[in-house]
Amino acid sequence: MKRPFSARDHLPQDIHDVAGVRELDRLIIERMGDNGYELMSHAGEAAFSAVLSRWPDVQHVCLLAGSGNNGGDAWVVAALAKLHGLEVSFYTLGEDKGDGDSSNQSAAALQARVFAESNGVQATRFSGGLPAEADLIVDGLLGTGLNALVAGDFALAIQAINQHSADVLALDIPSGLHADSGRIMGVCVEATQTVTFIGLKPGLLTCDGPDVCGDIAFAALDLTDNERAKVVPFARRISWDVLNKTKQRLPLRRGNSNKGNHGHALLVGGDHGFGGALSMAAEACSRAGVGLTSCATRPDHLPVILARRPECMVSGVHSGLEIPPLLDRATVVGCGPGLGRSSWSELLLQQVLLADHPVVLDADALNILASPGWQSDFSERDVVLTPHPGEAARLLDESVADIQSERLASAVQLADRYQAVVVLKGQGTVIASPCGQLAICTDGNPGMASGGMGDVLTGVITALLAQGMSPWEAACFGACIHSAAADLASEVGGMRGLLASDLMSHIRELVN
Repeated sequence: MKRPFSARDHLPQDIHDVAGVRELDRLIIERMGDNGYELMSHAGEAAFSAVLSRWPDVQHVCLLAGSGNNGGDAWVVAALAKLHGLEVSFYTLGEDKGDGDSSNQSAAALQARVFAESNGVQATRFSGGLPAEADLIVDGLLGTGLNALVAGDFALAIQAINQHSADVLALDIPSGLHADSGRIMGVCVEATQTVTFIGLKPGLLTCDGPDVCGDIAFAALDLTDNERAKVVPFARRISWDVLNKTKQRLPLRRGNSNKGNHGHALLVGGDHGFGGALSMAAEACSRAGVGLTSCATRPDHLPVILARRPECMVSGVHSGLEIPPLLDRATVVGCGPGLGRSSWSELLLQQVLLADHPVVLDADALNILASPGWQSDFSERDVVLTPHPGEAARLLDESVADIQSERLASAVQLADRYQAVVVLKGQGTVIASPCGQLAICTDGNPGMASGGMGDVLTGVITALLAQGMSPWEAACFGACIHSAAADLASEVGGMRGLLASDLMSHIRELVN
């Protein structure tokens, strides 16, 4: 199956934060017995190999280097480019004045500079402009240590890079991108390709990261399996391709089975005017393989849902008091699509929470849950919460900007506060569990930014829970099936105009 949007399945599954990568660096350098120059040399070689592979006809390389080790990598690339017969323009930024004063450089970066200068690389202090004739720019400005907004000459240099017509190769991470969170720190290099070293950084995969890193190449350099085993990954990269190769997939169906063996899901929601949300959740649930799908909704939505999916059993309910008999027949509940925030909505959610079924809570179920006096601890039952950033902000009493600036930390905080598995939707969907599991889904595309996508996800996860998956498995598989289905759907007609209902046939294809 082709994927139309920057597939990441060639990347490792382990994700390491900045602290973890630094420890891996330290272990490698300790084994090598030097100051890090040998490792820096190998990073530069890997980056230059990427240059020759991606841009075999390049003639003029323009490199920008800060005074840190990211700049040291750029010095190595510049030396190799010069040795290869390419024209090289090299610009420095930071305390280094470009006139031999290198007091702010590490010992390894200084060695890299000496190596480059001995091979004819001449550095110029960046003063605002870049050569128009350069056909490739290499970004070695800031690296992974950035923790403040980019300002001054560095901001001007990044703007000059982005305004230039040449492609851009970022070393390790695009300068201006926060390596752990994926947020842009004021201004950020917009790379055509990023070559990242040693460990896969979470910031490349979520929030703004995928918008600025371009294609990602990974170079483990000299990391050994023994060294890798000494540092616990910060998170795991998941995708449909990755999960489909594991043994934790949906079980094969026995011939001697019936609909009752594959779960009975009850979808609850659809206040006045919102019947479509519940209808899409119910269809997605059915397409994801549940044995029986029931709906509890406003009576006026019965004809619409039955016309769309006559296989569903739809009950019109006037109040929450009519829900318990429906709950008695179900094995799993999905609550929230189109639920609304009326007294009718609150009474339905109240009955769902009084039961002990595994449950998926989404949309207005989460908005109600965020109100004072509602339950905030689900440690005694199987619960999956699927907030978008706005709902997550309400649940944590923070701003949407706060959630987006720390997506992974926010998901972890939600999982801990509510003692539930959390699926924080958005670019690089984050899945967190209360026992410390953390994953980033790298399927999906911008076409998913349309109404109803979250309702479809609720239906898929509910179906997987009903078929016997744990909340963690259902959340991970559900997020990847949902996103991969969107990738397949966008391949047919493009991302713009992609509708939630376009995913249904692809969901069925993937679960099979």
